[in-house]
Amino acid sequence: MVKTMDIGLVGLGYIGKIHANAYRNIPVCFSNAPVTANLKGVLRSQLDTEQVLMDSLGFTLRTINPEEFFKNDFDMVDICTPNILHLEEVEMAAAAGLNIYLEKPMAMDLNEARQMTELAQKHGIKTHMALVFRYVPAVRQMKALIEAGAIGEVYNFNARFFHGSYVDPNRPMTWRLRWAESGGGVFADLGSHMIDLIRYLLGEVVAVKADMRTFISRRPKSRGSSEMETVDVDDWLMCLMEMENGAPGLLEVSRMAAGVEDTTRVEVFGTKGALRFSFNQQELVDIFDIRTNRWYHGSLDVPPVEGERPIETLWPNGKYSQGMMTNAHMASGYDFLLNIAENKESKLDFAAGMAVQEVMEAGYQSARSGGGMVRLPLA
Repeated sequence: MVKTMDIGLVGLGYIGKIHANAYRNIPVCFSNAPVTANLKGVLRSQLDTEQVLMDSLGFTLRTINPEEFFKNDFDMVDICTPNILHLEEVEMAAAAGLNIYLEKPMAMDLNEARQMTELAQKHGIKTHMALVFRYVPAVRQMKALIEAGAIGEVYNFNARFFHGSYVDPNRPMTWRLRWAESGGGVFADLGSHMIDLIRYLLGEVVAVKADMRTFISRRPKSRGSSEMETVDVDDWLMCLMEMENGAPGLLEVSRMAAGVEDTTRVEVFGTKGALRFSFNQQELVDIFDIRTNRWYHGSLDVPPVEGERPIETLWPNGKYSQGMMTNAHMASGYDFLLNIAENKESKLDFAAGMAVQEVMEAGYQSARSGGGMVRLPLA
């Protein structure tokens, strides 16, 4: 029998719409899905916009009142709000005994992330982070190949995530450009995804050394305004990492890459070869074999990652693709719904989100101190 899971969505901005669309399309992309999602309620800061969208998504509860929202018996709440609101909303959801799906980055700082993790443990709820890059098929292949020893001992890695979204100096201020509301700039926004991806592929980070820049330090307070406001978050950050297995690597993130909409690339080099992928080729990883001195791209005989659902059961095939962003969020959200239905814990829970937050905090500590090495775990 198909189990319908009631979801309460907190926030209906850009990422909230991506999540809602992903849930709605589960039965479209998976004809025999054992669970489906019912978008039962939405909590927003205002209700006088997006009326047609809310109608089409089928929300029976629409409110600006958190107390009214969190008293409902949802199977899961999905939090898609600015970072500064995460702790308060997690506190309310946990107190109500509701399972939580949370957008990245987890928190404003490591202390908040620890509080959230402790709350989840205290109330015995299931949690899952929207660190969706580990659901990309090429990433799953990459992990399986590394674990199978296909490239031997890992020497080093290189990772980057570039946007051109903030190149225009006339782009006005948003909460993402204010540290007091975001807890970080590009390292929190894009870097959180990449830190989780690196940890997923290569294990724990034990030390970081970082440098960061804010290239446009003042922006219009609002669109078309002559009043300017100071930007106090990073536009670019480069972070040298040392992994627990001894492998060093470089992570670079930027929202100031002119001519780039969304470019992500990861390369891992080892004693027997190398692996690389970009999000322009989400389905398959490239592998270099030292024995033949050749790169290979195509169907690979890759064993599934132990303890995880086969990615083909979570990622839509080409005929039903919703685009990379929706596919990734669908795979992540669908996986969590299945875990709830099966009473299984997620491997991408608040503890994983807290580990990412710790690396972010160490990176910012390093950059602010002039680029000194910061070792983990932090005190």
